[in-house]
Amino acid sequence: MTRHTALLLASLLLAACGASESPDGSASKAWPAHGPGEDPPPAPAPIEAVITQLDRLPALLPAAVVTTLFDPVATGATLRDLTDPALVAFTVRATLAQLQDGSRLDQVYHWYGHPDYNHAVALVPVRFQNRHGTTLYGEIVLPKRAQVPPSDGPFPVILALEGLNTNLAMYRWWHQLYADAGYLVFAFDFSGQGHSEDEGEGDPGDNVQDAQDALDYLLQDSPVAGVLDRSRIGVVGHSMGAIATLALQAVEPRLRAAVAAAPISEASAPFDANPIPVMIQTGDHDGPVAPIPFLNPAVVRPVYEKLQGDRAFIVAEASSHAQHTNYALLPTATWGLDLAGRYSLAWMDWHLRRDPAALEILRTADPHLSWLWDSEVRIGTETVVMRGDGPLP
Repeated sequence: MTRHTALLLASLLLAACGASESPDGSASKAWPAHGPGEDPPPAPAPIEAVITQLDRLPALLPAAVVTTLFDPVATGATLRDLTDPALVAFTVRATLAQLQDGSRLDQVYHWYGHPDYNHAVALVPVRFQNRHGTTLYGEIVLPKRAQVPPSDGPFPVILALEGLNTNLAMYRWWHQLYADAGYLVFAFDFSGQGHSEDEGEGDPGDNVQDAQDALDYLLQDSPVAGVLDRSRIGVVGHSMGAIATLALQAVEPRLRAAVAAAPISEASAPFDANPIPVMIQTGDHDGPVAPIPFLNPAVVRPVYEKLQGDRAFIVAEASSHAQHTNYALLPTATWGLDLAGRYSLAWMDWHLRRDPAALEILRTADPHLSWLWDSEVRIGTETVVMRGDGPLP
């Protein structure tokens, strides 16, 4: 039995016993069984012997040399991960494990996340059924790494939606960001992705329905249902998850704010209205699969122009479609996660918590915003247009 399976069984048993919710619905003193994200098992001995000797990499591939091979003005990309021996070894182990752990090889990506973020979360693995009977896998990411008791709730909620052919572990950086800020995060794999089942007979594979069913489960049947603030729920999504986010926010009255990162284009992301505040994020070199260098913000901007009320359009300098994932070795701007996290967290902190510090962040230009394309934040009657510093001193 793997640690992942054991933790799942323990959380299910504790849920049945009401570990985080007493019979009257009030919070109890302890969280359900939880643990870090799953790391890959060791590689076969001959390979492990090689990858544990990778400390010589920094000498062979100095970070400064690797970085200069990729012009940050043109692409914003480095292969800096190649200079990190521990991360290279982790990636080798994860890739080998992927060949024999039941992963969907046609979806390319392994489901072991990233070592920096796997060990920075306290998560409760769960399984639940959507309305069509398909079993979906999810992770409840506890606030403050479970260092605060359930009685400190109710906690605001973030529902996290993944991209096409990805899995929730690829976004663990985002889950950690919100959880460390005091939110309870619920991420799940869409049907046919990650640890979730393929769609059964009669299941159309509708991502919006899956997201609504995930929210139903979290609020009604999960082991943390009693400690959630139902008046403060936000949704974030990347790529296909951003498209689902835009569609979901138009029809789901329980949501209060949304962040849609890299929603491709107006044609890819149809929605009729935005009854809640929406932030759109993209990058200079975003694109559905291959990047659209320098021009992609013009493709995404029409999505933003459809929005009413409070809205934001954040363009990261020289960032690619991989900006919002923590998957190792994917090329994107070195500053991508920091910038995406800074503005997406502030968006929720303002609209779910009315934190004045968040409003200041939203109206301040990060140096690594695009210097080619406008970023814009409109809150209330005030609109702020921003650009980054650019490559010149």
